[in-house]
Amino acid sequence: MDECIPQDRAPRDFCVKFPEEIRHDNLAGQLWFGAECLAAGSIIMNRELESMAMRPLAKELTRSLEDVRGALRDQALRDLNTYTEKMREALRHFDVLFAEFELSYVSAMVPVKSPREYYVQQEVIVLFCETVERALDFGYLTQDMIDDYEPALMFSIPRLAIV
Repeated sequence: MDECIPQDRAPRDFCVKFPEEIRHDNLAGQLWFGAECLAAGSIIMNRELESMAMRPLAKELTRSLEDVRGALRDQALRDLNTYTEKMREALRHFDVLFAEFELSYVSAMVPVKSPREYYVQQEVIVLFCETVERALDFGYLTQDMIDDYEPALMFSIPRLAIV
């Protein structure tokens, strides 16, 4: 897909919402295994409603991969250096479905922060930064206390922010 449809890839901006421990090289393989299991009728443990909701998408995703495989087989028998429109379209469709499934599956498995939650987290971060900056200006803190991660200081920053 990176060679055939580099500009037509489905957006994956939502991945930044995933917890750090979820984002790794094996995620695509785990997602594909999940899609095949769901398409075959399996249910994600303790996630029956989500499984049933994702099943049609999982089935469509597995069918889409079969279309890609067929297009690749046809392409391999012809010219390996050019990509047909049929293959490009099959890859685009698969990529869109895979991105949808990725978001649905990961959201069902782990809590994914909403845009509102990210906004609130950023507001708290800004508040703490401004608090530390102000406390430094007034001499309540020293740069050494911050650099040394003084435990008492780390607990007092939220209290300073409230005041």
